[in-house]
Order: sequence, then C-alpha cells, then structure tokens
Amino acid sequence: MPQELLDHAVLGAVYRYWEKKRAGRPMPARRDIDPIEMDRRLLPHLMLCGISAHANMIRFRLVGTSLAKRWGFDPTGQLLSELPRADYFEFLAALIRRSYTESAPVYAESFFLWGAKGRLDARHILLPLCAGGTEPSIMLIGIGYSSDDVFPPQIRALNAKAHHLVERRELVIAAPTEMPRSANIA
Repeated sequence: MPQELLDHAVLGAVYRYWEKKRAGRPMPARRDIDPIEMDRRLLPHLMLCGISAHANMIRFRLVGTSLAKRWGFDPTGQLLSELPRADYFEFLAALIRRSYTESAPVYAESFFLWGAKGRLDARHILLPLCAGGTEPSIMLIGIGYSSDDVFPPQIRALNAKAHHLVERRELVIAAPTEMPRSANIA
C-alpha cells in the first residue's frame, strides 16, 4: 500500500470508504456507495465511469466539479473514446482497463511538464464496483491534482503544450487478506 495514497486527503479517504463498503467481498456493489455518506469535500474529486464490452467501452457517468474544472470541460455522458486523443486520456483508459482486468484497486501517479518549470502532478485511485455480480461494471475514480503554480493550465490546454509523463505506471492493490494477482510498478 503506497503511503502517499493513505496520506492523501481525498484518495486515502475514498479508498478507506471503498474498503469499508467492500466488507470482505472482492468489491462493493454500486448500490453500496452512497454519496450522502461520504465527506462532501471528496465529491468534487470523484467520478463514476460505466464499463462495458470488457472495458473497451468506458462512459463517464458522473464527473466531479473539481475534475471538470481541471480538465477544462465536463465529459459527463460521453464515452472516453469520444474525447480528444491525448496521452493523458489514453493513460486513464489503460488504468481503467487494468483495474477491470484485475478486479482490484489501482493506484497510479503521473505528471505534466511544460515550459521551464511548469509541473502538474496527478494521483489516481481506481476502485471497481460491481452491479451485483463478480465482474466490475462501474469504476469509482478519485483524482488529486497538485502544482506549485497558483493557476496551472487546464488539462485541455496541457494536452496540446505539455508532456504527460508517468511516474508510477500502475500499482494493483490487493485486499489485505488476498494475494495480489500482480503488483507492477514500472
């Protein structure tokens, strides 16, 4: 378990909520997740994505206001494949597919670099939810962005002028009582 995940105000809290709702099962069901129960400060940093066709079709069902603002647009209702082609969205799609395949949480870090000193860090936690069966059908995703810049550019602008780099490609997090199917830090 990466310490930076547990220490992160948003990602650590949403992971602990997911773990509590999992209640010993491989993953909680969508019906177990209640935004009213969550700390209201988490909601702007969360999104729900519907998954179908073995994670080849990913639809943004709900996107928090902080994420929509950081991205520069609100993709709610859109398919991920309908978004402008960009390294960052391809990275996000790969993380969703990995969490779906493993039926387990995935933590990943990446960052954008631009100009002489511009940097925007992005930390992601992807938490699978089922619709009652054993296969994930929805992904609960928390993203935390941070930068030393007071007003870093939106992702929409960064996709055109910045380099998106991956610090930690993906780390599959096994439940405390399970052995990981794979734990890969690349």
